[in-house]
Amino acid sequence: MATEKPISHVNNWPNAAGFGDLKDTTTPISLVLTGKIPSYVNGSLFRTGPGSYTVPLTNKPGQSFKVYHWFDGFSQYHKFDVSPPSSDYPDGKIDDHNGSPVSSSFGYRDPCKTKFAKFFTKYDQNRDVTAGNVSVTINPRFPSPMSGDSELVAKTDANDLVRLNYETLEPEERFTWTSLSTDDVEKALLNGPISAAHSCFDDGVEFNYVLNFGKNMAYTIFSLDRKRKLKIEAVIPVSRSAYIHSFFLTKKYIVICLWQANFKYNGLAFLWNRNELDSVDRKWNPNAKTEWFVIPRDGSARHDSSKIKVFKSDPFFSFHSINAYDDGDDIVLDLAQFKDHGILWELTVDAMRSDTATGVLDPNKLGRYTRWRLPSVSTTKQDGVAVVEAQTSQSMENIELPTFNTSKSLRKHKFVYGINSDGRSSFFDRLVKIDVDTLEAKFWTENGCTPSEPLFVADPSGKDEDDGVLLTVVLDGFQNRSMLVILDARTMKEVCRATMPKDKIVGLGFHGSVLLK
Repeated sequence: MATEKPISHVNNWPNAAGFGDLKDTTTPISLVLTGKIPSYVNGSLFRTGPGSYTVPLTNKPGQSFKVYHWFDGFSQYHKFDVSPPSSDYPDGKIDDHNGSPVSSSFGYRDPCKTKFAKFFTKYDQNRDVTAGNVSVTINPRFPSPMSGDSELVAKTDANDLVRLNYETLEPEERFTWTSLSTDDVEKALLNGPISAAHSCFDDGVEFNYVLNFGKNMAYTIFSLDRKRKLKIEAVIPVSRSAYIHSFFLTKKYIVICLWQANFKYNGLAFLWNRNELDSVDRKWNPNAKTEWFVIPRDGSARHDSSKIKVFKSDPFFSFHSINAYDDGDDIVLDLAQFKDHGILWELTVDAMRSDTATGVLDPNKLGRYTRWRLPSVSTTKQDGVAVVEAQTSQSMENIELPTFNTSKSLRKHKFVYGINSDGRSSFFDRLVKIDVDTLEAKFWTENGCTPSEPLFVADPSGKDEDDGVLLTVVLDGFQNRSMLVILDARTMKEVCRATMPKDKIVGLGFHGSVLLK
């Protein structure tokens, strides 16, 4: 009798379960707790990302449609309810609401719709909630963290948002930024297909952009206040357009960094391909400058484009901005920076799954914490020059999915957290904490365990910026289950963990948010 060949994993670091097709869970699961939850961690952790990569073809029984890029995985949402110690639970309690892949009917969608859901979803005018694939960021206080009457909303890098049910995580409505305006002129300016998955926030106001293609290609920058009043801040005509996943905000300025990830044929490639990755030019021009568009927040640039300053720098690529702030007449901006945009085509499922990958994730190809400075903004009359002020080494202190203590948003900060590769697995294999003043780093790692984005929860009685904890969902590859791990943000040492039952997996996804009670 033939025996099955044992599955081999790169460097014996199994992560394949995090890239599998995961089942829905309709009832909460109480997790097994080791350690004690801090008293101030009381609320919910929401997570979003891929939950499956295949869809059965209804017209071809036994066959499935499969997507191959990490960014293309079909949506699944998760909610961890975290309760601090009480008389009933001396160490605290954590329940997992394992989310829903778009909807209960998602697996039976028309594959003609499914096959276009590539690289953060196809942009279309179909508002059917079951047709969307929106799972990059999740905001439990839409439209802003200070909203009273708020909603749970997921976003992607398209002009496509989904409102979710707080309890069941079922999608309830799809809408666009365009639909939030009642002004016909604004609607025209907001009708483009591309937007940023990451909004910026300040004092109850949310900022984002919409990219319009065609003859009058332009980035429309807008704001949305807590009363859902939408305002156009500026329209930036451009001769080239790029995939921009996130941008920057300070108290005085909005900064759109046009790094090199250019849409081909002035964006017409996107209108033809209907997805972003196939539309980005793979050629890298080492001589092409990065452009930093600086828009004043006082409204003066809405009808006077001369108020928009442009700074230039050497080329690079980035997914994630971290933070920005005004420093006198300068702007300081932090981000996770790549040498080029090749990473876009390397994040395929087969390249990252430990049972199909051919090698480890190379730390030298990953992003570095980088600090830029735009000097003398108000007195710059023509093109200014952006200056690199600090940067970590690429081999060890690489960083992605960066986060920080958001009480320091738009102000000088000292610490940044993120996922990191030590080159021991086919995917990211540890967490990193970087002191941005000294560039010193601390790490958390556990053999065979793959962490996700770390989210900071501040200790309300703390005095220092890193007084608090990090929440990260970790895949235990050896035990084939996920767990919520809470770390001391100062020391990067474990405080406690909540373990899911065997074979219960949270997919290796993208971003999350914490909603405290």
